[in-house]
Amino acid sequence: SNPPTIQKMVVIARRLLLQSMICVQHFVLASYSKSNPVKDLYLYLPTSNSNLVVNSRRSIMEHTTKKQKVATNASNGFNAVTDVDNAADLTQNTVPILPRDCKTLLLDIEGCTTAISFVHDVLFPFAKNNVEKYLDEIDKKDWDAIADALAGDISKLDEKHPSRQEIASKKNLSEMDVKEKIVAHVHALMNHDVKATGLKDLQGKIWKAGYASGELKGHIYDDFKPMLDWCKDQGISVNIYSSGSVGAQKLLFGHSTAGDLCEYIQSNFDTKVGGKKEAESYKNIAKELGLEPKEICFVSDAEPELVAAREAGIGFPVMSVRAGNKPLTDVGREFPIIYSLLQLCGSGK
Repeated sequence: SNPPTIQKMVVIARRLLLQSMICVQHFVLASYSKSNPVKDLYLYLPTSNSNLVVNSRRSIMEHTTKKQKVATNASNGFNAVTDVDNAADLTQNTVPILPRDCKTLLLDIEGCTTAISFVHDVLFPFAKNNVEKYLDEIDKKDWDAIADALAGDISKLDEKHPSRQEIASKKNLSEMDVKEKIVAHVHALMNHDVKATGLKDLQGKIWKAGYASGELKGHIYDDFKPMLDWCKDQGISVNIYSSGSVGAQKLLFGHSTAGDLCEYIQSNFDTKVGGKKEAESYKNIAKELGLEPKEICFVSDAEPELVAAREAGIGFPVMSVRAGNKPLTDVGREFPIIYSLLQLCGSGK
């Protein structure tokens, strides 16, 4: 044998491998599009610029988008300034390449496991409209602690922040009783989408009462439960990091539309480990999990969060695209993109 012959054989082998992988992906996507449960869905293509790979990526995404009805009237984006329509992001023809060996997932909630509209249009209004009702149902001696926590949230904001200015504009604030002050502070913070620890703790308690009464049921996407089952089978740790309090997270997943899912989740993190746009927060989470940041796959719909995670050394930051999420910019497209949590699932041990 001579070198040219060997090189030719290698080229042929590579082409055969690519073709076999493409056939498998078409089979999986065809099965998935018929709503059949696909436990081992794993969308993987080698890094290559060859026409074979590019055309395969395009045909795969065309196949999936033809089978889906993409909403053109996307709901208000929680982290968007105005009404958003990110339907174009759902028709991108790039199939992401995700890690085979990652054993630790860190997931955002809004726009990832749960529709942003649920948080924005259901949970937030429920908390805001039921403050007085909740206060009437608890011991009055607990009111002062709640009021102090909310006042602390306001004091940490810049003097020109609209929430702080709204409180300052209330000339009769000193004449209000504790209950009225609590309501005023909650409204001032929520009117301007402030994510603060005292507010989140109170919201969590109000939601707990709503879940207990059956007035609330936690929304999750249909692909979340199958992903959790796969992770459990494969020994993959699933963890949650959200701006909502840990208590609120457990309430949502404990009273979800698919039942109690808390047993699937190893750890929950909120802003007590730091803000989600701060790199140090992800280092703190890795430390608490006993891991190096590079061992973690973090999935979020928020570009600043993924940028911060990457800065912290998170090994696999991944962008989640769902209907109603904030439209992607060039920054978001720097990350691997998934349209379903099932794309995180591998082929098994």
